[in-house]
Amino acid sequence: MSATVEQYVLAADRDNTVKTYAAALRNFEEVWKGLLPATADTVARYLAEHAEIYRLSTLRLHLAALARWHADNGFADPTRSPLVHKVLRGIRAKHAVPQKRARPLQLDVLEGVSDWLLKAQASARKHARRTELLRRSRDRALLLLGFWRAFRSDELANMRIEEVEAQRGKGLTCRPRKTKTTGEGEDRAFHCPALSRLCPVEAYLDWIELSDLKTGPVFPGIDRWGRVSGKHMLSKAVLPLLRRILHEAGAEEAASYSSHSLRRGFANWASSNGWDLKELMEHVGWRDVSSALRYVDVSQDSLKEKFERGLAASAPPAPQSPPPAPTFAEAKASDRQVATIHLRLLLTKPGGSRRGTERAQKQIATAHLAKFGVRQIDRDGKRFELQVPFHDRDNLDDTLLELLDELYRVALACECLLEASLHEPATDSTWD
Repeated sequence: MSATVEQYVLAADRDNTVKTYAAALRNFEEVWKGLLPATADTVARYLAEHAEIYRLSTLRLHLAALARWHADNGFADPTRSPLVHKVLRGIRAKHAVPQKRARPLQLDVLEGVSDWLLKAQASARKHARRTELLRRSRDRALLLLGFWRAFRSDELANMRIEEVEAQRGKGLTCRPRKTKTTGEGEDRAFHCPALSRLCPVEAYLDWIELSDLKTGPVFPGIDRWGRVSGKHMLSKAVLPLLRRILHEAGAEEAASYSSHSLRRGFANWASSNGWDLKELMEHVGWRDVSSALRYVDVSQDSLKEKFERGLAASAPPAPQSPPPAPTFAEAKASDRQVATIHLRLLLTKPGGSRRGTERAQKQIATAHLAKFGVRQIDRDGKRFELQVPFHDRDNLDDTLLELLDELYRVALACECLLEASLHEPATDSTWD
């Protein structure tokens, strides 16, 4: 492969994908001392020895990295063997755990921390502590912009000044060159209005003016002498920074917040203040309903109000004679329920070819999704709604996890990489 061709092949992959696959391969070769090309027995042993270390989704990612390496280098793919699939199913049955949800940052906590940062800035300015003044100003801009724009940690860490246009009293627009959800050739812009209080635009401009930065990362590191780094903050550094800000401001249980707390906090605030789902998805950048619903909590108080309104509006039923006992067939049929499940499906092909992905997509749709009354719920064919019958929750788990295994088998057979997850909006349950 020529250098030019290799550059375009690499450009077809997302930066995060390239880095993640490289890290997975380093773990296999350098940490675990595995040999490439690998055998099915070796891969199965690797999975077994990491079953209690990594989540199932991480193990699947490592398998995808190994499959990609073998495909790129012309070797038979050991991850497609029945042994590897059986070990993976066993790990899923024994170690799968429900996903933990981020604790949302509530508006009153945001306001308290913002006020504390303003007071800390005033004190630092009064006593000529420039390093502290810079950090408090940067931290407040990061906190407010992260909340009102519901940014992920990588979006905050990778923001660049030259990509941002801001005007006091009006608003801010950020046009990042590439994000996790930006498609090829897509001009994705993030807008944020100026607000009467807790204003992210004002906080951003205060920080930029104080730091005198013209280009480079919006949120760089600051050393103990007040020197501002010209390098981007690592996305994994956003979480400890957020927790430090919350802890120093006196927020309760600061360590319980995660890098998704800003995003989920905004989603809950918007939902409780009358935003409809379409507005929320457009503002945040979600492209499917299941992603948005995963971040929104249902208020128990509002549920109680709806129950009580329904009870008050309905008259008590008139006394009736008991219905006849159901037949055995009727009783069995009544046991069967139907769950509405949202499927997120992304197929990619090493090198960017579409031929294999189209074949895999067609096989998945006809052989595995059609039986669930599949309905496409987006424009680009990546999100679907399924109607899945089940007798009990254990039966539903088995059905959905078996479906995921089938999808991964089809992808591997077509030499494709697959990212798939299932979500039930009614219970906020996720399978991946």
